[in-house]
Amino acid sequence: MSVNLRNFTQSVYVFDAVVRRVAPQDWDNQSPCEGWSARDVLRHHCGVLTAMTATLNSGETVPPESVDAAPDPVALWNSTRNAALEALDQPGILEREGKFWFGPMTVDEWIRIVQWDPMTHAWDIGKATGVEAHIPDDLAANSHELIAPMRETLSKWGLVADEVQTADDAPASERFLGLTGRDPS
Repeated sequence: MSVNLRNFTQSVYVFDAVVRRVAPQDWDNQSPCEGWSARDVLRHHCGVLTAMTATLNSGETVPPESVDAAPDPVALWNSTRNAALEALDQPGILEREGKFWFGPMTVDEWIRIVQWDPMTHAWDIGKATGVEAHIPDDLAANSHELIAPMRETLSKWGLVADEVQTADDAPASERFLGLTGRDPS
């Protein structure tokens, strides 16, 4: 298993840990993402992983789109997570090259870039529902390092909000969240 696959998988399980603890009545709570409930954030993230899975399975780049509905958010998440991890478990998949969302690269490079997304949305759902998202500082530091140089592009694409300033000595998880436009305070 590559370091990138380990980090991506860990990030997926950060999201998983939050989803599993959300009370059923809290899925329609407003998230920090303007106009999106916790359920909407889950639909979005499932759409991202569904597109990733389709791309991995077909070899053709599939753009992400939110899933239409999530009457049972946990069931939707379970099937989405399992399909994505199964697609990443194919022999030789990490070395496969293609033109993915961020340009030509290997799958291993692609998942290195998108590892930040599950953690970010875990925090969004957690904030909406009162569930703490335990974002590991080492993974947050790695994600911060990866996306900091891409921040302007990610902002133009609407993938991150305006940066929230954090203290230089803040934990890596808070600095990472601030970089993605989340207020960790």
